[in-house]
Amino acid sequence: MATVKDIKKDFCDDVYAELSVMKTRIDEMRDDLARAYGAKTELFGIFDRHLLELSGQIEWKLQILSHACPHDWKGSMEYTENTVSVGPVEKIEDFSPGYVGG
Repeated sequence: MATVKDIKKDFCDDVYAELSVMKTRIDEMRDDLARAYGAKTELFGIFDRHLLELSGQIEWKLQILSHACPHDWKGSMEYTENTVSVGPVEKIEDFSPGYVGG
């Protein structure tokens, strides 16, 4: 009998595989179009941005999936904690300890 963890892991594997294939196909299509129409043409430039956005959105969804799925599924090795795209917190350097109320 399958456990909830096994079902979730299988689901994550399936979704990861499909999204990875979509991203790869978009990236390959973009490369093919650049070769066919020229990377510096206006027509390619218009659609290149959209293809890059689609690829980036899928990449973002893969990162989210890696944090929502069990740590031992096949996609978890690709997105480790050190590849998160969130920057460091801003530090406030100039703090004036003035009136705090009362």
